Amino acid sequence: MSKVASADSADGDVIPIAGARDRRRLDELTRAHQPTLLAVARKLCRSGFDPDDLVQDVLMKTVANFDRLPEGINHVAWMTRVMHNLFIDQVRRRAKRETSPIDENVVQAPVPEDRAWWESLDAEDIRAAMPKLPDELRAAFELFAFEGLSYKEIGVRLGVPVATVGTRVLRARRRLRVVFGGPGRDGDGD
Repeated sequence: MSKVASADSADGDVIPIAGARDRRRLDELTRAHQPTLLAVARKLCRSGFDPDDLVQDVLMKTVANFDRLPEGINHVAWMTRVMHNLFIDQVRRRAKRETSPIDENVVQAPVPEDRAWWESLDAEDIRAAMPKLPDELRAAFELFAFEGLSYKEIGVRLGVPVATVGTRVLRARRRLRVVFGGPGRDGDGD
């Protein structure tokens, strides 16, 4: 294995050429992409993790896999993807550590509420109540509820603007709610 003296080492320690090459690549990648990676890491980590550690992990993975990357790859895009994956791994590890078994004596099932007033209604109940609606409300509501037309299609068929169709359907619903004894205004004021 070839070795070279490093200018960085104070005692003139000898480090492998491959290590010097890796350090140079790490320096180049850090200078070129660290600001972008740090910005992405801050957005990912917020207050839960240290963004500097995440960037360091990404740079180390990049150096370790640099020789295997295809020629002409967008390094920052690749490193951002690696960062995202590392972050997800960290979140999963933390979630696994923080998960505690559920004590069934402490967690109780919600008390079932009474059925809503409208849950017992069917289409025939609503059709039977339709004559109690004014003609313009009934026509718009029937086309919407029973024929499944859009507000635009109803507007064309009735010759009224789409907003008017929406208002008529809403008012028909309110009046039907009162007819069936559901909560709401007594007369709707219309």
